[in-house]
Amino acid sequence: MNASKIRPVLAGLIAAGFLVLAGCGGDSANDDPIVDSTKSKAGYSVIEPIAYRFQNQENGVLDLKTSESRIWYSYQPADADVTKKPLFVMINGGPGSSTATQLFSMNTAPYTLDREHQTSGNQGYSPNKYSWTGMGNLLYIDAPVTGFSYNVSPDAANLSGRISEFFLKGNFNPFIDAAQIARVILRFLDHHPDIQANEVILVGESYSGTRVSTMLNLLLFHQKYADGGKLYQDETLVAEIRDHFHAIYGQDTELTPAVVARQFSRQILIQPELSGVYQDEVTGEMFVAPNSVIDRVAEESNHPGEYKRNCPEDFNPLIPPTPINCALFYYVPEVFDRDRYNYSKGQTWTDDLEAFTIKTLRDVDALSTVLNYNVTAIEEIKPEARQQAYRLIDLHLGPIDLLNYRSLVYPAGTQDAHSPESRGRLAAYAKSQTYQAGLLNSDDPSSVGCSDSVQVSNTLPARFGSLQRWDCYLMGMNMTAYAAFTLINLESFIYDIEPDDSPIYGRMFLENLPLVKTFLTDSEYDLVIYSPALPKALEKYTDLVQKVDVVRGKDTEGQLRGRFTVRYVPNALTETVTPNSVSLYYPYYGTSGHSVSSAQPDKLQVDVINWLSCPDTTCQ
Repeated sequence: MNASKIRPVLAGLIAAGFLVLAGCGGDSANDDPIVDSTKSKAGYSVIEPIAYRFQNQENGVLDLKTSESRIWYSYQPADADVTKKPLFVMINGGPGSSTATQLFSMNTAPYTLDREHQTSGNQGYSPNKYSWTGMGNLLYIDAPVTGFSYNVSPDAANLSGRISEFFLKGNFNPFIDAAQIARVILRFLDHHPDIQANEVILVGESYSGTRVSTMLNLLLFHQKYADGGKLYQDETLVAEIRDHFHAIYGQDTELTPAVVARQFSRQILIQPELSGVYQDEVTGEMFVAPNSVIDRVAEESNHPGEYKRNCPEDFNPLIPPTPINCALFYYVPEVFDRDRYNYSKGQTWTDDLEAFTIKTLRDVDALSTVLNYNVTAIEEIKPEARQQAYRLIDLHLGPIDLLNYRSLVYPAGTQDAHSPESRGRLAAYAKSQTYQAGLLNSDDPSSVGCSDSVQVSNTLPARFGSLQRWDCYLMGMNMTAYAAFTLINLESFIYDIEPDDSPIYGRMFLENLPLVKTFLTDSEYDLVIYSPALPKALEKYTDLVQKVDVVRGKDTEGQLRGRFTVRYVPNALTETVTPNSVSLYYPYYGTSGHSVSSAQPDKLQVDVINWLSCPDTTCQ
């Protein structure tokens, strides 16, 4: 989505908010080091306020300082040989999407919360026969203010303070987001000496392709992020990176990218966003080409010939009528009644899947079981510890509600899901969450994203107590965080860092690729991350890439692994030696949509096992 057309609207609303609102008080919590790597653990990694800056010749220097962030994690040890197994770090995307309701719930952890793979009882979970604990140790992380994570600010009780937290203080952009999660990982390793030096495999789904690319770039080329060589500058993170690797390899070791890559050596990218605007451009071109996948969706949903390429004349004026927006937010859901995340399913299939997981995760006993850890022992999750917490804005300013964007979705009180005003990405998220609130018997369905309910017995609020209106225990998708990343924030006004509009993150992916072995999924039914667009989008980096050679797995005489090779321009990379080419492990998933671990967990598990064990000459 081209967010530049929407930013002026929200900028005006935020400015108006500051004319009538004022601020207030503060609190924090301490991290609790944990050292036993053989036991499951869940809780919060407390990331202190971080001072950082952006800088370039064109726009100068912008100094920023974040608020405290309490980042939820769940650790599940390997079934055997914990100290010898790699650590898989699982992170979902959005930005604003929860790992707890996605990768953790969808057939990678010891328990599955996927309604499609329930095997026992009706408690909402069952043992998972596809658990990745057979391959390694698992660390699941909810990014700031997603899932169970929340931020803390002295101004949390003040509306103008919450507006500032989201849009003006530098809390939400891809760089600081990646830097905070990198801190969580490094501190987790350093608090577990017996696995401190183990191989780390970053697993990113959807937007976390961007997040993982940024994290790896921060780690591999960390010196540039403290000496002025990169746009983002974060000296305390760089010091923490150095301390971690010197503890492993010795104080005299030169921490080159290759040395860092000894530990951060692999990445698994599940239907990833990699190249921002380039990926959207290519996807849109493919959608409007003759006999496109959207034509196929029309045919399979009994609407042949109804895909007209262009948006209708009454398409929401706040949403750019681009080919990708017309297809994903009008034709596929509204005309064809299909799920854009899995076009073989009905429109609400993904929403129903996530609502099922949320219902289980908000039950205290069920949550303790699937985490294999007593949730009541986690003090930071309880109301007493989060008096200054925030996850939402909770702003009603005239006709505009920036908590749930209902005025942009259902103007003038309309509730018609097919009304022309209900189209667009924010509208799609709001409709999904309003629908889920109804399924979950939420006390306040207008509080889009929150799944709190004191009326349902044994839920988190029923057991621990209610939270402030701008806080809640669990969110599947935080739309306010999404807006802060993609629509309007101070740093995106000055620098080209907005993830949907900027190509900088695909450049990072290409810089990292020669050093990090890469597993990339190719899913047939996903339209949000349309797999055939990825190679063409990478070819737009003409100063780095000569060509991307691709053969999809389904076209290779029944083989389910394709070929994906990036051929570099000679001497194009400045941070490391430029290879002639790099090949990715590229398995095909013929019955999967966006969530490969839900649709084909058995094949995904086998593919990862094969990738980990096969020699470079045949796999990379």
